[in-house]
Amino acid sequence: MKKLAVGILLISLILICFTGGVLAREVTVTGYGATRSDAISDALRQAIEQAVGTLVESETLVSNMAVIKDEIYARARGFVQNYDIINEHWSNSQVIITAKVIVDTAPNSELMSQLQRLKLIEVGIRDPRIAVIIPEYHNASPISDPAAEAAIIQRLLAAGFTRVIDANQIRGIRYSSDVKSIASGNAKAVAVVVANLDVDYLIIGEAFSQYVGNIQDSGILSSRARVEARLFKTDNGEIIATNNSQAGGVDITELMSAKKALNNAGNLMGNYMVQQLLNFASNPEKGVQLIIAGFTNYSQVNTLEKQLRQITGIKNVYIRNYSNGTATIDINYTGATKTLATELENMRDIRVNITSISNSVIQGKIIANE
Repeated sequence: MKKLAVGILLISLILICFTGGVLAREVTVTGYGATRSDAISDALRQAIEQAVGTLVESETLVSNMAVIKDEIYARARGFVQNYDIINEHWSNSQVIITAKVIVDTAPNSELMSQLQRLKLIEVGIRDPRIAVIIPEYHNASPISDPAAEAAIIQRLLAAGFTRVIDANQIRGIRYSSDVKSIASGNAKAVAVVVANLDVDYLIIGEAFSQYVGNIQDSGILSSRARVEARLFKTDNGEIIATNNSQAGGVDITELMSAKKALNNAGNLMGNYMVQQLLNFASNPEKGVQLIIAGFTNYSQVNTLEKQLRQITGIKNVYIRNYSNGTATIDINYTGATKTLATELENMRDIRVNITSISNSVIQGKIIANE
């Protein structure tokens, strides 16, 4: 039990990030120990766990046990802003303390500085595959080797995202009509673009640079650049983030000043997208869409809804559509989709055969009663 609690603590900790402007969270917990100090330490560790929520897969728990013991479990007090003991008594030869604890969840807190960003990427969004497609234009003419795209990829790699698609793999589609369509707001074209890329997230948009002029006739030439991009979750087309960035660049040639401006704007966009991915990873509650076929009547859909609400980790259930025996259901879930898929196949009142799983979409079919 102690190892499990320690494991949950790590996963709980690594799921914190820059969420909603909340810098601290107050929780009430009960701690147990052979001494008063032990009981307080137990309470503080439980407070951290409760404040940030949990999401755990067994392989992650086992592989990170050494980190848990050495870095996190022993430093719980450093992650707490303040605590007040509201009750203290002895029972069965141990001290029992109830306390109100304020956990420091600010982005620059000791808690955040101690957590490994790589673990957040690994657990929160499961080491995703990412493609970056940013066609570039200087004075309305296409540029063969996009600088902004390269800068965004560099920022992703520097942050710890290791599965970024090589630029050569998207060279043939970078200036395609489908990419242009997405940049213009057609999210439905995402499925077409990623059909042969096998990625979980897509950063896509456009970049533009324009020559400004010779700075005070010094021979130093200046250009300005703008990058517009969106971050998509590819399996369901969800837009995670959208932004634009602008920057300038100077050099002794017009083209190089444009390249530097595009690179600078790309770095700004890359930093923004890294933060948005980490924000998304840090939220333990993710949206999952179920597409279940084979219903013979709507009462079966109601039965499935009731069963779903009994599964641990499911927070909300929304029936979005029912047509021709197929139901589309959106849920908010704090676990992994493969865990949910197993739960679906183990339901008793209605049987489901899972046919496909992605990070946020599960498809299945109702099994008829024999």
